[in-house]
Amino acid sequence: MVDGIAGPGKWLKAELHAHCNVDPADYRVCSHSPEQLIHEAARLGYQVLSITCHNRDVWDHRLSDLALSLGITLIPGMEVSAEGRRHVLVYNFQTDCEHLNTFAKIRARKREDTLVIAPHSFFPAPSCLRGLLERNVDLFDAIEFSGFYTHFLDFNRRAVRIAAEHGIPMVGNSDVHLLWQLDKTCTRIDSEPGVVPVLQAIREGRIRIESAPLSLSQVASWWATTVWRSAFPANPRPEKRKSKIPVPGAIDDLRMTSDE
Repeated sequence: MVDGIAGPGKWLKAELHAHCNVDPADYRVCSHSPEQLIHEAARLGYQVLSITCHNRDVWDHRLSDLALSLGITLIPGMEVSAEGRRHVLVYNFQTDCEHLNTFAKIRARKREDTLVIAPHSFFPAPSCLRGLLERNVDLFDAIEFSGFYTHFLDFNRRAVRIAAEHGIPMVGNSDVHLLWQLDKTCTRIDSEPGVVPVLQAIREGRIRIESAPLSLSQVASWWATTVWRSAFPANPRPEKRKSKIPVPGAIDDLRMTSDE
């Protein structure tokens, strides 16, 4: 567990990095729908969830209402590709991914009610930020502690050091592709429910991480499933969705137009 700063709210259980079967990149691997993800999160006692598909914000009023009926604040989010292939988690920007595909564009659109997280920054993949994190550390409101680690292998260590050196909060996420990953790593946020209060609490560091390393059998299962479904996709390629158009003045209640 990594402790944060205590505040006046209540500790909400959160997962802020999760994919599903309408993800343009990970539809092959993720067999669960957004609705199934929300129901499973509710069953496990989560109060905050963000479905962060690659370059696609799946948030809409229908999903938000479903989540709310189950006691969950659903935060709009995406895992965008910036500066080419480098992954960045963005929340509540209310715009399409092409407007967030460079660090300059993200900086220009940051507001008090948005959040930017550096995910799995030093994992061995070309999509990871690596050295770009420290060179652009001012861009990020938080750094991810990824739940994909074991007792023997942990690529989070450098991210933990950078967060401490720069005084940036760390957020624990499971990077969910398979539903069993939920509840292995999570963040507790000292906040009242609601998109804006939650994002503000994270920026202020009123958070703590709860995490347990994966077993070798869990890692092996993840890789076996991923490799199999890469060859034999769990779902067909999802259709493209229409652009979301932000409504001026939409802040706390996120009255974004639906693309359904």
